[in-house]
Amino acid sequence: MHNEATDRKTFMRRFTFIILTILMSSTTVFSQKISLGSEIGFISSLNSQYDAMDLENRRNTYFAGLNFNYHFSDRLYLTSGLHYLRLGYKHETCYIFEEGVKNQLTGKLDYLSIPLLANYRIEKVLVSAGVYMNFNISAKQEYPEPIDGCEIFYPRNLSENTMTMGFGGIVGLGYTIYENDLLQLNTMVKYYQGISPTLDVATQRFSAALWTVGINYKIQ
Repeated sequence: MHNEATDRKTFMRRFTFIILTILMSSTTVFSQKISLGSEIGFISSLNSQYDAMDLENRRNTYFAGLNFNYHFSDRLYLTSGLHYLRLGYKHETCYIFEEGVKNQLTGKLDYLSIPLLANYRIEKVLVSAGVYMNFNISAKQEYPEPIDGCEIFYPRNLSENTMTMGFGGIVGLGYTIYENDLLQLNTMVKYYQGISPTLDVATQRFSAALWTVGINYKIQ
């Protein structure tokens, strides 16, 4: 009998295989109008129970992804791919810890994400808008071992309370740093807004701000 963790891993493997197969097939068919690349950067996220300007309760970490771009013209192109989207939050607890240990619980919810973005170029400026779907691969809370304090239970494993799949919207603004016949180097600021609930509490949705640098290789 398979448990939920096994089912998640099986689904993730199938999910990744299907996406990579689609991208490889598209590369063969549309090789005159595509570019492939990677993207890395910084992501800051929190859930909707906190104020958007509450900087103390954000999870700040890295972002990485692989991109597939289909170009309709020099100005308009679509982007999809496979991204490692790391969401979460931080807050204090009512536990008591040893002296010198920071009172901070960190929620970590990590996803494989598939974006679909429409990009429009005006000279070197990029404007993007689109949607994404994601699949949860990890959901946990981390905190130092308490020595005293309240009796509120903070589970370390959040998988049972985290929705397996979700979707949301993306907007972005970027700039082309460098470009030649083979390569394009861009930097972008993006905003991700969850539409479906992330946890099984319907009012909790995640948002994230990203700063990324991406390089695309143009296939001739």
